[in-house]
Amino acid sequence: MKRAVFYILQYSWLITGLFILSMGIVLLIQAHLGPTPWDVLHLGLTLYLPFSLGQVLIGVGVLVVLLSWALGVKPYTGTVLNMILIGLFVDLLMKWGWFPVPGEILYRVIYLVVGIIACGMGTGIYISANLGSGPRDSLMLALHKITGWRIGVVRTILEVTVVTVGWLLGGLLGIGTLIFSLTIGWTSEFFLNLFYKINRYPAFQKAVGRLLEEKPVLQNCQEELELKY
Repeated sequence: MKRAVFYILQYSWLITGLFILSMGIVLLIQAHLGPTPWDVLHLGLTLYLPFSLGQVLIGVGVLVVLLSWALGVKPYTGTVLNMILIGLFVDLLMKWGWFPVPGEILYRVIYLVVGIIACGMGTGIYISANLGSGPRDSLMLALHKITGWRIGVVRTILEVTVVTVGWLLGGLLGIGTLIFSLTIGWTSEFFLNLFYKINRYPAFQKAVGRLLEEKPVLQNCQEELELKY
């Protein structure tokens, strides 16, 4: 019973992170200052495919997971949930109209800043759930293992590639894309470190220990952080 409660909390933590990350994606798109590098590609594809943005997110995620798997990186539960839920959440948030397109530049900048923070927080949460990396991170790790290149080099090449392809397809590209690329690593690192420190609190350790006699779910934050950034 205690183990079941632990897993429910772990998956709830993962889903919370994916929802916050989805809000960040929508905020960046609605700011019209430039979305994330991958969303430049996703938006470009929506111009040619009869699918919503969320459906394109899922479709690209499926292809990336299959490619990563073929290259030797096995998908985990968190990878599959990441692939599906972010697309669903993005479509729902767009449909609900939670974040209408702002008219004034000040509000667009606020959208940009809050969107980056939300993406960093969501990334920190879903990684700290320790249920597997997302599809795009899996591809990054697969290419890192094959080429032997540093994670930072592989990540940069991937993002430059998808931005270029997305831009050629007509995807929105702006200063926000550059700002996101320069700040998302640091933002994610901040939240990963925050959750790691929370994990080290005796009260938290004791609570987790009561549910499961294993190492806490957030213990590998630092290892994931080193791999990603």
